[in-house]
Amino acid sequence: MGSLLKSLVLGFVAGVIAYLLVHEGVSLWLLNNGYATRVPWSMEPSLITGSPQIIADAAWGGLWGAIFGLILGSVPKGSMTVRGAILGLVGTAVIGTLVALPLVHGQQPFATVDVTTLWPVLVLGAVFGAATAWLYGFFTSGCRLP
Repeated sequence: MGSLLKSLVLGFVAGVIAYLLVHEGVSLWLLNNGYATRVPWSMEPSLITGSPQIIADAAWGGLWGAIFGLILGSVPKGSMTVRGAILGLVGTAVIGTLVALPLVHGQQPFATVDVTTLWPVLVLGAVFGAATAWLYGFFTSGCRLP
């Protein structure tokens, strides 16, 4: 398999796994402690696709993971956890949640920034990114700890 395709596939898989386990696990913690109202692992129909929300969200996690794979390269080096946390903060939290999502809903980017709801988004972006990059490093190193 070509290195570009391999990076995309392994990044996608890493993103799906990180989303389903880490993102949603931290979402549950945030919900149980009163910091967020979003219900993790939701089976409610997605507004866009009609499929269960968890399936749509995991697919988005996979797409972000594929982007991470392209950015990190076919043989990533350095601290995957730190690099992933930064990518998660910038990519999924800032670009995804504060720019792209409002545009999809016909709103202005950054229009609904509220510090009480922003910090959980930043935490989720960072942990998702860290887990995705760590898993990507694990997969690309022949399943050895990166």
